[in-house]
Amino acid sequence: MLNEFAARTGDLGALAAEIVQTGAARLDTVVVPGAAAPVTLDVACVPVGESTLLLARDVSLAANMRNALADSRRRYKDIVEISSDFAWETDASGVFAFVSPQGALGWRADDLLGRKPGVFAIDPDDDSVAAPFLTHEPIAQTEQWVRTADGKDACVQISAVPLFAADGTWRGARGLARDVTEAREREAELAEARNRERLIAHIVRAVRDEMEAGAMLRAAAAETANALGAGCSIWRVEEPHDAAPLFVAAACHGGDLPPGLDIARRFQARLDSGRPMEEGLDALVELKSRAGYALAAPTAFRHKINGLVALFRSPDAVADASAPWSAGERDVLAEIAAQLGIAHAQLDVLETLDRQASTDALTGLLNRRRFAAELGTRLADCQRTGEPGALVYVDLDNFKAVNDVLGHPAGDAALKAVARTLRKALRANDLLARLGGDEFAIWLDRTDADGAVAKAAQILELRRELLPVSASPEKPLGFSAGVAAHLPACPETVDGLLARGDAAMYEVKRRGKGSYALAPAAQPS
Repeated sequence: MLNEFAARTGDLGALAAEIVQTGAARLDTVVVPGAAAPVTLDVACVPVGESTLLLARDVSLAANMRNALADSRRRYKDIVEISSDFAWETDASGVFAFVSPQGALGWRADDLLGRKPGVFAIDPDDDSVAAPFLTHEPIAQTEQWVRTADGKDACVQISAVPLFAADGTWRGARGLARDVTEAREREAELAEARNRERLIAHIVRAVRDEMEAGAMLRAAAAETANALGAGCSIWRVEEPHDAAPLFVAAACHGGDLPPGLDIARRFQARLDSGRPMEEGLDALVELKSRAGYALAAPTAFRHKINGLVALFRSPDAVADASAPWSAGERDVLAEIAAQLGIAHAQLDVLETLDRQASTDALTGLLNRRRFAAELGTRLADCQRTGEPGALVYVDLDNFKAVNDVLGHPAGDAALKAVARTLRKALRANDLLARLGGDEFAIWLDRTDADGAVAKAAQILELRRELLPVSASPEKPLGFSAGVAAHLPACPETVDGLLARGDAAMYEVKRRGKGSYALAPAAQPS
């Protein structure tokens, strides 16, 4: 019968059967099946003859709570040990009383126990770093920049609750901290990249909106300088006729380049070598002198160097002399150099088209259309300033004989020689054009009639230089010139001035060539 009872009541029945057999009283805790869940009982068993007196008390709730607490503690311990966060607790004295076993920010747990949170301070005099670890109010995901064990900066995200005694006395705080440095650095890099893209796009738009070459490069220099808080200089590569290419200053903004930073000369040797130069960040060159710092980069199109761009700063504008240029500034300059390389190439094409439209293809001199346009500007300047000017209209003598005797290639060579010869007689601001065939025109700035006649006489003396390209000694190349002086008091049109010079030149032809004539003065309108 006891065996049947034990089978129905599990541990309780087994206990009763044991008491009957041993005849000894006993206190124990047993679990018996229940309708919804097992029931935990504290049981007192007393043998009574051949029977057993059982006195039982249901302690299921307390037992379940103890088990849950044990599980909770085990679970918390496991989470703390495997978590990438670090758990901590400070006590009433403001020092760490607990730190999770893996430690934190390069410190071992034992390194932190008993120390104040100020150990994390980047600046030893900064007390604010301790605030989240000594909080008197609950906080959630508060971010704090701290110092790691190896002296680096790190960003931690802290959630904490204060601890209070029964009487309301603060006795510390407890919380979790997570290292979010990598996430913040990625966010900062992304923000910087977006800002860099916006900056470069702004500079490119400013350059694109300018139509004239000089204005385009001045805009690029100004926008780059203003955006980066530094001076900016730009050079272009020019290829003079029959000379090696060289860097020529094209634009500068933010003051003059500090002395001692001869950037163009630094890159000229590479340009002279004709070797491809590195592009991007690898091409950046830092220069420094007592007067300042510079960061320069070549510009290129299809791997051919076509210019330079440089940032510069004075020493008092640099916080750290060992690193005067940030990584972001280096990235921006490399990208600006790439954009300017394309801009220089576009400008070269535009200038080539402009030269083709405005110059004589054979001699490189201004053509008739461009000369007439420039002459109109010079006449307007005369009216504005009150300064005189003069036109010398030149026709070649015996040029037809060169074509007839030596052929048209010789005639072309003769015209080129004439252009080189006439250039020698001119000043920097004078204009020289081939009007067509063997006719040339010269505008002399700030020159009256006497000065123009003297210049015409000088040009006639240059005919000796044309003997090597003449048809024969008997028919040497020479000049016939008509001089037309322009006075601001007698305004006239471009066509009118050219017509006076042309008429004076033909008067010389009628008289026998090889001389000059002064046209009658223009009549006041």
